[in-house]
Amino acid sequence: MATITVKNIEIPHGELKLKGRLYKPNVEGKSPSAIICHGYPGDTKNMDLAEALALNGYNVLVFFYAGAWGSEGTYRFRNLTPSAKSALEWMLEKPYVDTSRVALISHSMGALPLTNLMSVDDRVKTGVLMAPASDTNPWLGEDVVDNLFKVFRSMSEGKLATGDDSEYKQDMVEAAKNLNPMDRVADIKAPIFVIVGSSDDVTKPDTCKALYEKATEPKRWVLLDGADHSFTEHRYPLHREILGWLKKEL
Repeated sequence: MATITVKNIEIPHGELKLKGRLYKPNVEGKSPSAIICHGYPGDTKNMDLAEALALNGYNVLVFFYAGAWGSEGTYRFRNLTPSAKSALEWMLEKPYVDTSRVALISHSMGALPLTNLMSVDDRVKTGVLMAPASDTNPWLGEDVVDNLFKVFRSMSEGKLATGDDSEYKQDMVEAAKNLNPMDRVADIKAPIFVIVGSSDDVTKPDTCKALYEKATEPKRWVLLDGADHSFTEHRYPLHREILGWLKKEL
């Protein structure tokens, strides 16, 4: 098992800087790598997963979207995929990264940038969706959107720089229409792994399974018995399953 170096970094994103943390195994030459796309607002940062993968020989980047967790800019759903692309470009430029072996890993709302980026960028060789926000279409219901926005706005306090509320709400509606993972996943040609907890009451297993069914082969589905949305009491099985997938597909 490799020793690792962990350091905070900044990622160029147009005229902005995104914050991130790099987990790098202390080995010679180029290594396979993974980039983690956090959820909403990003309380579950999966840095334990990053550490576990790095200890097994993977470079891992945890990054924060524009306007999230101290990254510069204003948080908008439409900016999630461009932020993820900036993180990917940053990673691919590093001399210790094997550019033919790079994965994206997402949790919850991170499914939006993962599916939207991977549907158009074949440099990503595999994707892992943890408890994915699979279908944004239900956000659009007249009896849903106002209450959902209030929930999102409350969750963002102190964590996301959301700016004007009316603009933010409109951005949420536009994202639901145009960035739906359910509409993008079939365009991904790389292998996809979906892992969900059976007790997840945020991203329901049935909806996640519908997203998985739309993905093209090769793909894998795992339902972790008893796990919640953040895999709170199931972190080791989560690490084990993802590491096994990456060893096979990268």
